[in-house]
Amino acid sequence: MKRVWRWSAGVAAILLLLVMGLMLSASFWLNAQRDALAVMLSETLGREVSLNGELALDLSLNPTLVAEDVAVANPAWATRANLLELKRLELQLALLPLLDGELVVKRLLLQGGDLMLESTEKQGGNWVFAAGKEAETSAVSSEMRLPGIDKLQLEELRLGYRGGGTTPTILRVKRAEASLSATGELLATAGFEYHSVDLLGRFSGLITAAGISDARLDLKTEQNQLHAELKGEQVTWKVTANSSDELSRLIGAYLPEGASADLQGASRLTRPGVQFFDLKGWLRNLYGFDEFTVADGSVKVTGGRVEVDLNGLLEQRETRLQFSLGEGQQTFAEAANWPLEAGAQTDSDRLTVTGSIIPGDQTVTNLTIGLEGKELSHLPLLEGKLRKTGAFRIDAQMSAEGSQVAFTGINAKFGGSDISGALTLHLDQMVTRIQGGLQTKRLDLAPFFSPKQKPRKVQTGTKKVPQKGLFDMPLEVPWPESLALDLRLSAKQVAGLALPLQKLKGRLKIEGKTVGIGGLQLRLDGVPLRGGLQMKNGEMLTADLTSGPVALEKIASLLGVTDNLSGDLQQIQLRFTGNGGTLGELLAQGELRVEASAEHIIVGKADGSSSLDLAINRVQFASLNGKNVTLNAEGGLWGESFNLQATGPELTALVQGQSSLPVTIKITLGKTQGALSLHFDGASGKLNGPLSFSIHCPSLQTLSKLTGVALPETPAYRLEGEAMASEERVAFSKLRAEVGKSRIVGDLQIGLQGDRPDIRGELRSEVIDLTDLQPFFAGEAQPQEGLPESDWLFSGHSMKLSLLSHFDMNLQLKLPKLVHGNAPVGSMHASVELSAGELHLNPVVVKLDSGGSFKATASANVATTPPQLAVQLKVSGFDYGVLLDRLDVTQDVDGSADFEMDISASGWSLRELAAGLNGHLVLIGSKGHLKNHDLPFKLKDFVGTLLPQMGLKEEPVIELNCLVNRIDFEKGVGYTRSMLIDTTKLTIAGVGEIDLRDETLDMILNPRPKELTLISLTNPVKLEGRLHAPSIKPTKLGALKTIAGVAAGIANPAYLLLAFGDVGVSEENPCLAAVKQTEVAAKARQGVGGLTEEVEADLTNQLDRVGRTIKKVFSPLEQILGLEQKDEIEREKAKAKASPTISPLLEFE
Repeated sequence: MKRVWRWSAGVAAILLLLVMGLMLSASFWLNAQRDALAVMLSETLGREVSLNGELALDLSLNPTLVAEDVAVANPAWATRANLLELKRLELQLALLPLLDGELVVKRLLLQGGDLMLESTEKQGGNWVFAAGKEAETSAVSSEMRLPGIDKLQLEELRLGYRGGGTTPTILRVKRAEASLSATGELLATAGFEYHSVDLLGRFSGLITAAGISDARLDLKTEQNQLHAELKGEQVTWKVTANSSDELSRLIGAYLPEGASADLQGASRLTRPGVQFFDLKGWLRNLYGFDEFTVADGSVKVTGGRVEVDLNGLLEQRETRLQFSLGEGQQTFAEAANWPLEAGAQTDSDRLTVTGSIIPGDQTVTNLTIGLEGKELSHLPLLEGKLRKTGAFRIDAQMSAEGSQVAFTGINAKFGGSDISGALTLHLDQMVTRIQGGLQTKRLDLAPFFSPKQKPRKVQTGTKKVPQKGLFDMPLEVPWPESLALDLRLSAKQVAGLALPLQKLKGRLKIEGKTVGIGGLQLRLDGVPLRGGLQMKNGEMLTADLTSGPVALEKIASLLGVTDNLSGDLQQIQLRFTGNGGTLGELLAQGELRVEASAEHIIVGKADGSSSLDLAINRVQFASLNGKNVTLNAEGGLWGESFNLQATGPELTALVQGQSSLPVTIKITLGKTQGALSLHFDGASGKLNGPLSFSIHCPSLQTLSKLTGVALPETPAYRLEGEAMASEERVAFSKLRAEVGKSRIVGDLQIGLQGDRPDIRGELRSEVIDLTDLQPFFAGEAQPQEGLPESDWLFSGHSMKLSLLSHFDMNLQLKLPKLVHGNAPVGSMHASVELSAGELHLNPVVVKLDSGGSFKATASANVATTPPQLAVQLKVSGFDYGVLLDRLDVTQDVDGSADFEMDISASGWSLRELAAGLNGHLVLIGSKGHLKNHDLPFKLKDFVGTLLPQMGLKEEPVIELNCLVNRIDFEKGVGYTRSMLIDTTKLTIAGVGEIDLRDETLDMILNPRPKELTLISLTNPVKLEGRLHAPSIKPTKLGALKTIAGVAAGIANPAYLLLAFGDVGVSEENPCLAAVKQTEVAAKARQGVGGLTEEVEADLTNQLDRVGRTIKKVFSPLEQILGLEQKDEIEREKAKAKASPTISPLLEFE
């Protein structure tokens, strides 16, 4: 206090001189001596003082000095020029005490000032003044009392402090008043602003030469207060903080919203420092902790070390916190770094922190942190928010500068997860922000999702409390609002979910109640996905996900589809937005859209055959604002456009799996339209009640592009019915098929319990109009544009006969009314049985109203390789003339015939079956006639070409007496040995073969006119070439000898009898009767040389009996059939060269 006395004595002396001068010359003198006064003040303070403004003096018993623009300079080392800058100073003194050398200040006003206190470790404080001359020469008694100040006023004064080059701390005093008695009693009140917080303060104490004693301090803000009392060497204090916002600004560090505190304790100055003890109270909502109750604690601070030891309850768990900083050998100012050790211990967890703090202009903290325990979910921040994970350990390196904390080398292991990465914490904001990136080889998300609750057993008599379902659970992610997260994440594998996720990348942001994932990239079972989602707990959810190509083979495998499925869904895009606090509310009010496209999809069989070629332009699944879900699809199927529109139940009902969910489907494929209507059980996926369906199309020709086959133009067709499915069977009822006027109804049932589906039922026709079916058999249809044209009559494409091994069948087909337009045709019924790949049609019976009947049986066995087929057909009394008339084919053909067929073959295609055909065909026709000029085009053209080649003219009407023919097939080659056609003017014998292996024809037709004048003009002709377009040309004897296998039928006449005898026709058929007579002649003459003459005579006699004469039809057969010996052939050739005849093949009686 000695310096204070010197300063007071010097000021008193100066003021005394001023008073004397002022009394002489007043203010004029003051301003004239302003520089001298400034010099005197500078010498007194040891620091330059500037009086830059006007000086004024009010003379009275309490003279008042007014000075404006006053400045006191700083020492040279300070950061700014002046220690104090003051706009106005008013000093009012008591005059009489001043005459006695006593300084009594009546009033001191400091207005508009700026005082900046600075200190450094080396220079000390800028408020320490050097002793001036006056101080050196003046001797002031140490017993002098303090100057009394009746009233000290501070207005709009800026007080600041800067220590060690740091950012200055600023206190803005709005208005303050204080008084200091001569005995040292100080009383002060003030209103000031600190860090934008308004404070009210009151201080009282006693200032003596020994210091301050018996002091009391009260500070208040709007919601916080501090009370402290100094008694002796001990300070007791209490802090109550209810506003984290105000407290954060006051201490210069962020405290979470809602943080509060109530702490009390005592402190004492010790020789090496200060000690805080008897610490008690609580902290709440601090950095995610609900509450930390301090039961006992102490803090020791010395010049080089700080030690903290607190015991209490952290989230109701006994916890001990220990902390030490500095080594104590050096002061904090002297030490280059401050070692740090900290730890927290609970009953199951332990936190250890080691490292150091490096002081300086930018303090740097480097720490090593380790956290381990028995259960991650027991940590205070996570308790009750996670499922159990088991033991865990987290290690990291931490460095901090200012309010930024960085964690590097993070290695965390818990549950099935192994995480590494780096994080940065920003503590200078209202919410602690965590930024960085984490990587993991395996991330187990199971602890972050609540497990499905097991149903509890309810005791008898206890009321059952309904449990919340999935749709009632709140939609939220547990996360403290005091933390904000912004992380880049990557994981090679994600576990804990029902979906297989790999290669996950994204940016996770959590702030407040909002959770967002942006830049999301992952693979779902190998399928790439990208997009993002955002959720606000209890309020809304938005999601946008887009997939890369999805291999349909994988989808087929997941669905259990056995057919080959190739192609990719090019892109699947999902968008969802909705408001609600639960999943049920989101689905009921949200908008969901799923879109996909595919360039090319092929569905084929295991054998490589393709059955479906599909292109999808767009598929969209949508649910808007809780309305019924819709599915729309557009694309092409084998070049034909298709459109599908489906409407289902509400999305909530669909996901909840309600018991009866309606679905309607409309399908358009080109011009074909179909519809389905059904109800199904959402829980089991099974149908509730029958499924109704319908299909209709204007013509089958519209499906030509779809099938790749030139389908004919047909009447409109329609198929409708109902289907009902169960585990045992699928039943079709109310089936109705319509094509034009034709209608078929019936019921079918498909059994599902055996190794194969078993189809059973009965189909009945109300009427079948053959005109509706006629386009299927029209032969003039031209190939469709873009479709290949083949020279083969029999297709080489597989008939997919293997399909017959996939199901069994027992079907009855009844068609009681067959018509052709308005003309009745007949009736038909058939029985179809299929079992284990063996098909039997037995019988197929057709009765014609015009006369005659068809009866056939057929079988196929696809269990063998290749499949085997067999057909037996017998037609009796068939009046083809009436039938052709009623079928509107022609009215210019009439007659009747019998027909028999018994054939078998094996193969996968029609071409293979034809190439291996075995069996025979027999045709016997009776009287009839043909009007040649009205024949169908192809037949008329053939006859018109054939007759001239035989040397005959075309007849307008051909009267048919009879015809017989038998073709025997062996391994695809058919041999005709006994063709006989007789008309009123012509008899034709034919022999040859038909090779179905290459679809070629090699046949001789030998005509014999009944008019002798025409005999010399007729010639045999040869038919050869492809079956669909044979060539017709005359031939000679030598060419006929190359026909293989023709001789058998004539060398043994009994062959002809056997060939036709089993048909069972009347003896009145002249051709058959003539053939039968050959057997009688053959028995009389067995020699080859006389055989032909006998055959000729018998045939002639038989034909003459019905008014017709066949002249020596078989006379040249000896030569035609090649029965003569080699030398005879040579003789015949020589004879032909010597004396040629008009018709060397014919001889006459």
